[in-house]
Amino acid sequence: MGYYVEKPRGKIADVLGRNQRQPVVLVGVGHLGSALLAYKESEKESFEIAAGFDVDTKRHWRKTFSQPIYRLDKLEQYVRQRGIKMGIITVPPAAAQDVANRLIAAGVTAILNFAPVVLRVPRNIVVSSVNLAIELENLGYFRSLAEG
Repeated sequence: MGYYVEKPRGKIADVLGRNQRQPVVLVGVGHLGSALLAYKESEKESFEIAAGFDVDTKRHWRKTFSQPIYRLDKLEQYVRQRGIKMGIITVPPAAAQDVANRLIAAGVTAILNFAPVVLRVPRNIVVSSVNLAIELENLGYFRSLAEG
């Protein structure tokens, strides 16, 4: 006796967007952006970084990427033409709000923000910010608890 789980599993995957690969754009191909572009585990996930954008596309990166790297002035056109809804920001703090505004104006509704700033966005935009300093502080705190 049991339950048929395939149909509910499929519905949950649909809701979470895991049945179809979701394209994402990355803005800021510096050290962190380069590492994210080169991250091969994303191929096993439900998202793919489709392209990177940077102010300096003539830079010589230590890594080679399977994704194209475009000038920042191509961002809005690229996002609109492909209907991309998610973006990653890995730019310096001073540029993050402008990049967020440009992504939103182009149609992005979800942003993963690595810049150490609080982005001001409309209510219908989802932002998840990653602050490495805070994450390391949390890690240190929980390590000290575990060590007693």
